[in-house]
Amino acid sequence: MSSDERIVYGLEVPLRLVASHDIAQPGFQSARRGEFVLMDASSQDASTEIVLRDLTILGVLLVKFALQSPNGDTRLLRVDFDRAMTEADAFVFIQRFADGWSATLADGQRDPWYGNLYVDIRWAGVKTLTAQSGGIEASMQMTSIEGVAVAPALLSALEWSPLTDVFVEGMKASQPKSKFLFWFVILEELEKRKEFLTLFTPLFSAEDKAQLQDAMRSNSPALQRLNGLLNNPATTLEGRAAKLAHIVEAIGGSSIDGLSGPILVDQARCAALIEQRNKVAHKGSSIDRDLLYSVLFPLSRIALKYILDRDAGTASEPRP
Repeated sequence: MSSDERIVYGLEVPLRLVASHDIAQPGFQSARRGEFVLMDASSQDASTEIVLRDLTILGVLLVKFALQSPNGDTRLLRVDFDRAMTEADAFVFIQRFADGWSATLADGQRDPWYGNLYVDIRWAGVKTLTAQSGGIEASMQMTSIEGVAVAPALLSALEWSPLTDVFVEGMKASQPKSKFLFWFVILEELEKRKEFLTLFTPLFSAEDKAQLQDAMRSNSPALQRLNGLLNNPATTLEGRAAKLAHIVEAIGGSSIDGLSGPILVDQARCAALIEQRNKVAHKGSSIDRDLLYSVLFPLSRIALKYILDRDAGTASEPRP
């Protein structure tokens, strides 16, 4: 029987909070670690079992959501579904859940130089439930341990789209170039949004288009290529950096809270991001890590939230 046919009522899933990378340099070692803790509890003991009931996460109703006491760096999560689903659908749900939760962790990570925390599924240990349940040294070492809150409202508000997967892949990636490429994809998707077209001035007026098309009418292949240029929404009087800066301002991302104060995301910084993207594939080019972690990371998170919220709002609007 295939996974598309097997019926399950829940899953047991070993989960860890993993950092994408640590930093090891002569005289310095850093590590980032995370622990699941119950939000608003009188005790923030990371060893406490966490049990929540009657949750809806990503459209799936859970009768029970239980994180057992940790075993080393791993907690066993048990989810009991309100109704049966196929094993394949259950696996898709739990991966989207982990990605959705990972994306929310980005909001509190203002110093991602030391690694991005994300929720990692130890797939080899996943089990299906087939029945309903009821002094001064010469060197320095740094380890940061962060409490990741577990709360019904937070879990029920998780969102997922294919772009969430792209963003989380950037969080998981250990190499700066990989992180840059994944997170810049979110900005590229933002640039394509139709709702921003009215912010910019087309390069060609309707009269200009008509004249150019008439001049090329006898050359069908050339006319086809010309139409591609004339009808391209990216063909505007404003350059790419100026447009990106306008879009960033429109979604409320022109000022980012940095570790040392606000960071202005203006046209100059947008130009720097675009230039870095154009150079990232070159073997000899290095990544500006300050630009990566202080600007692109939070900016892509803001862009992802905008896209998810906008698309969710559009999907919920009544059809005429």
